[in-house]
Parts: sequence; structure tokens; C-alpha cells
Amino acid sequence: MKKEQEGVYSLPVLLYHRVVNKEMPRGNHKIHVWEKDFDAQMNYLKTEGFETITFAQLHDNPKMDLNKKVIITFDDGYEDNYTLMFPILKKYGFKAVIYLVTHADHNAWGVKEGEPKLKMMTESMKEAMSRYGIEMGGHTRSHVDLSKCTEKERREEIKGCREDVERLTGKKALSFAYPFGGINEEVKKATRDAGFLYAVSTSTGPKEFGADMFQIRRIEVTPRTTLRSFKNKVSGFYFYPTTFLQKLLSSKQAK
Repeated sequence: MKKEQEGVYSLPVLLYHRVVNKEMPRGNHKIHVWEKDFDAQMNYLKTEGFETITFAQLHDNPKMDLNKKVIITFDDGYEDNYTLMFPILKKYGFKAVIYLVTHADHNAWGVKEGEPKLKMMTESMKEAMSRYGIEMGGHTRSHVDLSKCTEKERREEIKGCREDVERLTGKKALSFAYPFGGINEEVKKATRDAGFLYAVSTSTGPKEFGADMFQIRRIEVTPRTTLRSFKNKVSGFYFYPTTFLQKLLSSKQAK
């Protein structure tokens, strides 16, 4: 593993779950962003010349210049990813990675915790997004905490999920997201053994992108994320606030 350095640019990998409007249920976990805010965030990326990439593109071109690049990820595969998020991505010509819970038609794991029942995307919705260029990754078959599973259960949840995604899309599933952030070395090994090449966490892992491709740290975007905060999150220096402020000051002085 490469040694982390203060001030090193790191490819931003954003974590979303849902895009909603006021007519839709939201729940207490606040895993959503407002439709207007998501549109504003994507508009900022477009205006500032950012390019959204997928893990497939990164795999095909491992030496690509990562400056002004961002990976947008969505966990679970909620129906609103198709109805609200997808049109906005198409509006700006952007792509994303969606991590699918392949044996779920609703968020049973959230309902257990008191959240409203929410539909997942249908197979036809997922297929349409895949044809457009949205990358589909794995998020287990039933959204379990893999760190609490037996070896056999982990294998079935991870490898089975990869097979489900590939059957659906006709493309190789390259990346995986750990539900609940449940990660340990056994889970990472099972993910690697299942055939995935990349895996993303929530808020754990090295600050520098590429230091551990099976525990890629993401940056969560929530309803509390202001546009100013979003600019920080996609700057490439989010984990190095001192460097971000220095860059911001230098930019203002240059103007």
C-alpha cells in the first residue's frame, strides 16, 4: 500500500442513495438528496469541466489523467434512480455507477429499522440505464452485513450478486459496494475471490485513491450538503482541508 501524503490529489468517489422531490417519502436516515440540489450539483460539474467516469472506463484506461474526473455512485438501486436521477444525468451527458441489491424488490433492511417501504428499480429500468452507459455493480443479493456472515453466506451473497448483475447487463461486473460498511480482511478476500476488481466502502479506507482498490473511501452527499460543501467534496482535496483552502486562496488571488 502506498504511503499517504498530505495534500495529494485523490479522485473523488461520491456516495449517493436516492434523489427525491417533496411528494416522495424520505425516512429518518436521510440517505436522499433533493432533485433540485442534485441538478445544481451536476450543473456545477458540467460548468467547471468535470467528467464523470465509471470503473469500467478506469479499468480500460488505468493511466488516464484523473484531474477533473469524478465517480458518482448510488447504493441499492431505488426506483427514483431511474425516475429522477437518470434524466438529470442524461441532461448533462453524465454517467454513474449503481450498486444493486439483486434479490430485493424493496428496502427490507430499511423497513426493519423503521424506514418507509421503497421500491427498487425493475429489471427493464436497470437494463435501460445499462444500455445508456450507467455501470451496474454488486451490493450483495439481500443487503446483509458481510462482516457478520459465515464464509458460505459471504460467498453466496457476493459471487451470486456478481452473477446476477452480469446476467442482467451482459457486461462484466467490475466493482462492489459493502452494505452497512461491513468490511474486514475476510470480506475483502471474498470479494476479490468472487471476481470483482474494485470495491468501495463508506467512510473507511485510505484517503488516497488507489492505495487499496478493495476499500475505496467514498464521500457521502446528503440533504445537508450545500453547493459550497459539494465543491469541496469534488475538489480532489476533500480529505486534506488545509490543501483545499490553499488551492482556493491561490485561485482567488489569480483572478
